[in-house]
Amino acid sequence: MRKRSFISHILVGALAALGFAACGDEEEDYPVEYGSPRVDFQVKGVVTDEDGRALNNIRVVIRKAWDNTPIPLADDTVYTDLEGKFAGRESSMVGIDRQTVYFDDVDGEDNGGKFGSDSVRLADVTPTQVKEPSGHWYNGAYEFDINKQLKKDEGEKSKVLRLYGCKVIR
Repeated sequence: MRKRSFISHILVGALAALGFAACGDEEEDYPVEYGSPRVDFQVKGVVTDEDGRALNNIRVVIRKAWDNTPIPLADDTVYTDLEGKFAGRESSMVGIDRQTVYFDDVDGEDNGGKFGSDSVRLADVTPTQVKEPSGHWYNGAYEFDINKQLKKDEGEKSKVLRLYGCKVIR
């Protein structure tokens, strides 16, 4: 009997050293979770000119970083289709209120003129919740609908280029 108790103590000590534990309360047992909170979100919408015509081939960059630091391999870049529609889906381990969506005309005059760059902060758009949070690390899924009108570029003097989210004025 004494030998079995000694072996049990050794096993409990080894499991505790490896990070395993059996803590709990008879009335209420809390789940142990590892990781970071996560939220899924989709940014979608339509890009038009000032007259309401759909703009094709507009680059839409959805920043993944909470501080809008350019991360070319992580940022979601999509392009509008013939109807001006775009959709990008993200999963994030940070909140979704600080990201920015950037709109850039990359085809020059091919789309009825050169249009200026613009952006929208997700904090300024009311999301629609499409999936409930799990109550643990998963914070649910949301959709952001953005209908953006781009203005025609007025020429070299007022040209503002976006280079990975930073404004460069020439």
